[in-house]
Amino acid sequence: MMVRTDEAFRVGAPRILLVKTRGRSTVERADRQRLESSGAEPRSLLFEETLNCDVLDENTIQHTEGLRAHIYKRLPAFAAQAFEAARLSGSYDVIITWSERHSVAVAALFAVLRIRTPHLAMMFWLSKPAVRWPLRVVRTGIDRIVTWSSIQRTVAIEQIGFRPDDVVLVRHPVDLEFFKPVDSEREIIFSAGSTQRDFPTFADAVRGLDAPVHIAASLVVALDGYKIITRDVRDEPGWPENCQVRPLTSVELRDAYASAKVVVVPLLPTDIDAGVNVILEGMAMGRPVIVSETQGQVDVIRDGDTGVFVPTKDSPALRSRIESFLADPEAAEEMGRRGRAYVEQNHRLEDFIDHVRSNVLELSARPSRRSFWSRRSGVTLGSVRN
Repeated sequence: MMVRTDEAFRVGAPRILLVKTRGRSTVERADRQRLESSGAEPRSLLFEETLNCDVLDENTIQHTEGLRAHIYKRLPAFAAQAFEAARLSGSYDVIITWSERHSVAVAALFAVLRIRTPHLAMMFWLSKPAVRWPLRVVRTGIDRIVTWSSIQRTVAIEQIGFRPDDVVLVRHPVDLEFFKPVDSEREIIFSAGSTQRDFPTFADAVRGLDAPVHIAASLVVALDGYKIITRDVRDEPGWPENCQVRPLTSVELRDAYASAKVVVVPLLPTDIDAGVNVILEGMAMGRPVIVSETQGQVDVIRDGDTGVFVPTKDSPALRSRIESFLADPEAAEEMGRRGRAYVEQNHRLEDFIDHVRSNVLELSARPSRRSFWSRRSGVTLGSVRN
């Protein structure tokens, strides 16, 4: 079942299909809309509502019928979504994919079948072998990439072979209406996140500090060579007595930021912008942020101004930085104010959506390069779209 807002029928609006995952969320769309309207959740639906997207997610696949339903049940969800996107592509002016696996799967089908509908892929981890290697073969199935990592943009151009004009760098968004400064007692040291997190180094750094430490986390994922490792950090032994580790609701997360003397984002060495959500949310809440200095985390923090970098895997250096903020709360507040001003100027959710919309409009106004190849090869798409 497709989701479409009435405004999508206005004359001249590009018809957009958004292929994405629901992730671990079990909240139905109507309930999500109610929560976001009441201010109980960040505005995650604003993107698809502003662009008037139809949404193709796992729930869409579950509602297919007939032979397709039998076939899709035997496929990974992202692969089923890719086949459904190919089938529906003739009804849309642009297909947007938002995740690496969806982008690669759709790119493969669009390249092989010479599907003419422009494909805009939104990705942040192109250097991952499972993404980089396939895209070298099927990159013609993507007309444009939108990424918020300058390092990953370079990977797309230099290692995969995309043309510079086809890889657009935008600033990562944060909902400044949901995450905003709140007058609160600053009581805790706070950390959160899941991708490429180095919580053991953080635990060593805060052990014995005279301040409670809250960590919003459960499953943590990290790239180990060519393999993604997932573990539940709540079950790991050796947490300091002053540490509390558990997942938080969105409102609890916001309250934790508000109560933080400092927000810490401990990262493993990586070439992706891991931690960007927590960094921007902490800055949006007006809190000082300490971040592990990695190859990939270069687009947000201005060291010593809007945040502070520390070397990776260096618990003494991290502890020293934490202690400096604990000892000088006025400096912490001042850095928090600068961080808030920075994200207001550079990372508004509305600006991010406008940037994506401008790329969608540009793609919808011109034929995909695959159109030329389709005419040259004589390939038709009737069997795909019917």
